[in-house]
Amino acid sequence: MLTYPSSISGAETLQTGISKFISTHNITIMSDFVSDIKNIPHSQETVYEYLSDLNNLSQVKERLKDPVFQERLQQEADKYHTGDIREKLDKISFDRDSLSFSGSPVGDVSLRIIEREEPKTIKFEGEHTPIGITMWIQLIPVDENSCKMKLTLRAELNMFIRGMVSKPLQQGVDTIANILASLPYKID
Repeated sequence: MLTYPSSISGAETLQTGISKFISTHNITIMSDFVSDIKNIPHSQETVYEYLSDLNNLSQVKERLKDPVFQERLQQEADKYHTGDIREKLDKISFDRDSLSFSGSPVGDVSLRIIEREEPKTIKFEGEHTPIGITMWIQLIPVDENSCKMKLTLRAELNMFIRGMVSKPLQQGVDTIANILASLPYKID
């Protein structure tokens, strides 16, 4: 039988035991980070068509030449203290099924489309990421000229790092959702 000094309460003993168990067993839990629902003044089909081919996002980089668009995008980034948005966009590359970020603190990472459910869901999976992540965009029609969008990121997090990364991950989801909601959704 284990005995503990009388100054340690039962709750402290339990907490210590749980902490030791988790640290020796590397327990991870799935955590969801969900954006607010965004209204988009374009049809569900138009938004789906645009976002399901990630080459279309390269237009965002081109639009940075427009000072009005640049300012609006930077204001959104400033809400979350994410720094110079132009610098970050310069490090992103696209193809039909993936977008890659170079020069991140953990190296080059990518999001690859793994499932398309026309016209309502686009699901991504992280590649070369330090944690397992899945992200999906859900689109729901409001009427023939508008839809609602929600972005969800599911991350496999160790309980100890969850507290440290939850806020930045939520901010990232919110920033991405706001940017996606403000896109022009015109395919040239």
